[in-house]
Order: sequence, then structure tokens, then C-alpha cells
Amino acid sequence: MVLNPTAGSMLPAVTILIEWENAQDVEDVWVRQAVVALQDELERQRDRMSEPARVLYLFDPGKVDADDIRRQIDEAAPRLASAARIEFQPAPELTYYKLKNFGVGLTRTELVVMLDSDAGPQPGWLPGLLAPFADPQVMAVGGFTVLGYHNLVSRVMALTWIFDLRSERDKTLDRGKIHANNCAFRTAFFRANPWPDLPAFKKQCGFWLRDIQRRGIAWVRTAEAMTVHAPQPGLRFLAWRAWTAGLDRDYQGAQTTRTSRLWRIGFAFRFWVKKSARAARRIVTKRREVDLPAWQVPAAICLAWSYWTVVLAAQLVAASTRSYASLPAPAEVLQHQ
Repeated sequence: MVLNPTAGSMLPAVTILIEWENAQDVEDVWVRQAVVALQDELERQRDRMSEPARVLYLFDPGKVDADDIRRQIDEAAPRLASAARIEFQPAPELTYYKLKNFGVGLTRTELVVMLDSDAGPQPGWLPGLLAPFADPQVMAVGGFTVLGYHNLVSRVMALTWIFDLRSERDKTLDRGKIHANNCAFRTAFFRANPWPDLPAFKKQCGFWLRDIQRRGIAWVRTAEAMTVHAPQPGLRFLAWRAWTAGLDRDYQGAQTTRTSRLWRIGFAFRFWVKKSARAARRIVTKRREVDLPAWQVPAAICLAWSYWTVVLAAQLVAASTRSYASLPAPAEVLQHQ
């Protein structure tokens, strides 16, 4: 089916891949909200869908049981099973990006959507994500993800982390990024060009996008497909996430610019200054967008600076102690996984 992006037109058959790794880390309330949001969106689009979406939950059976996942979904969103075809697919010992790659191998529809288990689609998400495929040249679409919040820590991260705010739709469109938590692909293309297997925690999607852009492959970023992603569950998790982000940042710098240890150390300090200044500025000027009281601004700035200081420390450790093998040429990275 050729997709017509106009309102009320039919949507093509689609497979939605959802990893169950994040759901094991975040607070249950966010997972429930995500499942309910998916149920509601599929019900909204029911009359436009050429056939019910196939929703494939991917999980490591060594960490979670399919019956537990099914129970959580049934309790939170009892109508989801009537709005879509739900399946539970074990994938032993596979983690985040590998789970998604594995799921694409099981996809039978022309288009495949990737959604995180703790990311809740907002109204219009599915047609917004699929509409750009009306252009046959488009191989990938990246959606618009915002971070949920409910306390001081999550408000600070919503303001200062990697995602934009709801009001920053235009800024989102200008950023050349695709997030694996909210995106869609032509299945055959992605099967030939999966997320690369890299020694990094969360940089695969960035390297993937960089390489397809170098090859001149068309992709689209849209703000019409918005999800609300769960915040980090507490300070301990946040500290760990900051540490892994610093390690990833050093790896990215070494692979994309220079490998010299001295340069990487300088890169780490420049990044820390940039992010710390940005964090303070956004907390002061945009705090009302996340309901942050004025009296919490000093604590918020200290918390943000603490996060980016942990990132800095990890970068410095990595720059001082780690060496990396150079990546193959882009086409090799993407076509021979």
C-alpha cells in the first residue's frame, strides 16, 4: 500500500517492535503509562489501518518471563489485545540494540516501527511516523521524544538531557538525530543496514545515521510523531547513566575526530563547559515548561552540573586509559553485520 499522508487516509500494515529491557529499569508507573498510551493510539487509528498492527515484544527470558510481561500489559491496557496482534518473542542474552535488530528479522511488513517499552505514544504518533514514507526515497523516519518528569531530578533532566522540550518542535526538526526509542524504517532497508555492533552503550543510532547520511540515503525527522519517555529512576541510575555517557562520548570523539589522548582530554573539558553552561541557561529560562519552582533553581543547577561532571570524569578516565580500533568504512559497517 502506498501511504497518503492526508488526514483520514489509510495506513499501511506495520510491525511495532518493543524491547522489554527498559521496562526492567524504570518505575512501573511509566511502563504502565506507555502501554496505555500505545493502546489508546492504536484505538484512535483503528479505522485507518489496513490491518491490525503486529506488536512484537522482545525480551531476554533469562531476565524476565513472558507471562510477567503479558500480565503487566493486560492489567494496564486490557484493550490492547483487541487493537493489535500482540506477540511475545524471547531473545536470549540480547540487549537493547540487538533486540531491535533481531525483531526486524522477524518482521513481515514493508514498514517496521521501533518503540521503547517506557515510551508512550501521543495522539497522532503512528500516522506522523508513517506519513514520510509516502516518498519512496525515504528509508528512515525519526520521531520526536520528550522526557517525562514528576520530581526535581526528572525535571532537571527534562531540561538538560539529550531530548528537546515539547515547545521545541522546530529545534527538533533542525537536529540531525534519530533515536532508537521512536523511529521507523523500510524493513528491507534496515534488515540490510541494522544498528551497528559497537563497543558503546548508546551511540549506535548516532553512528548509524552518520553513515547513511554519508551514503546519501534519504531520511526524515518529524515532530508529528511524539512520545513521552520515562525519566531516569533515581540518583544511582542517573550516576550510572552519566558514567556510561562519558565513556560513549570519548568513544565517539575518538572515532569521529582525533584519537590523540591529549586531544580527547581537551575535548572532554570543552564538552563539560558547553553542557554545564547550557544546563544552567535552560534551567533559568525554561524552568516553567517543566513546572520547576524558582526556589529549586539553585539545587537544579547543582544537580545538572553534577551529572555533567560525572560525564567529564568518565571521559577523562576513558581518554587516559582506552584505545579503540578504527571503524570500517561506512558501507562495510552497515552492510555486513
